[in-house]
Amino acid sequence: MLEHNILALCFYDDIICLQEVFGALSNRRKRIIEKAYQQKFKYIAESPDPPLLSGCVLDCGLLLLSKYPILEQEFVPYTESLHPDRSTFKGVLYAKIQIKNSIVNIFTTHLQSKHPTNSSKKYLDYRLIRRTQLDEISNLIKQKVRETEYIIIAGDLNVDGREELKPPPFPDIILDDYRCMIEILSKPIPLTDVLRTKYGETPATFGRIGEDGNGIERVLTKDDQTKWDEGLDHILVGGNSRIDIDWNQVRVEPFYTPGQVFTQISDHAGVQAAFIIPS
Repeated sequence: MLEHNILALCFYDDIICLQEVFGALSNRRKRIIEKAYQQKFKYIAESPDPPLLSGCVLDCGLLLLSKYPILEQEFVPYTESLHPDRSTFKGVLYAKIQIKNSIVNIFTTHLQSKHPTNSSKKYLDYRLIRRTQLDEISNLIKQKVRETEYIIIAGDLNVDGREELKPPPFPDIILDDYRCMIEILSKPIPLTDVLRTKYGETPATFGRIGEDGNGIERVLTKDDQTKWDEGLDHILVGGNSRIDIDWNQVRVEPFYTPGQVFTQISDHAGVQAAFIIPS
């Protein structure tokens, strides 16, 4: 059972990015890799253990599974995070993947969390830390991506793309988190948010609300968060060369678990997209 999100980047069903699959205190990551290998995901990238004197208890929990060769991979830790995120070795996991005759650069991450708070200062601090982390991803893109290559950014970015649809939690804070994210990440190369493009708005992936007005996931999610209606999980794609998108495959995928005590495998629904890479 995963505690967080799954993102499937389908060329078709050939690359999967996971978050909060921690290597410590559990053999879950090891078992996932073993099962994935049996399904022909033979190329793996994962976040490393934290340095001994870092003060972090856990690694970043990032895992990328690919059926295509990974030519290069790197984990870049973030320079800043705020409690309680400081207990994990936060960063971005990068993989350069060969698909046919094309190169796809994938960046997956789990940004600073938006922890519940009654303090507008702390709420703003979380947002500003996320923006420093986004700047670091943008800088990594500039270092790694060549002009003819593709970019995909996928992960639990903890940026609620639905916040402009709701009343502001604090009147003195501008609801510009999503806009800032897109502006920062599009500095090297303009990016398309495939989910928002398809649906016209960011779909909810956490605290999703059903037609009856109740929270859909009520087992893994805290009682006061089951109806938060947040779109925290994103897939962004870009590149100077054209990349075709199979829009029928772009969707929120809850990964329901009939017959289990939990209703889906994570408190977040997963998201997926399919891209058609030219030969």
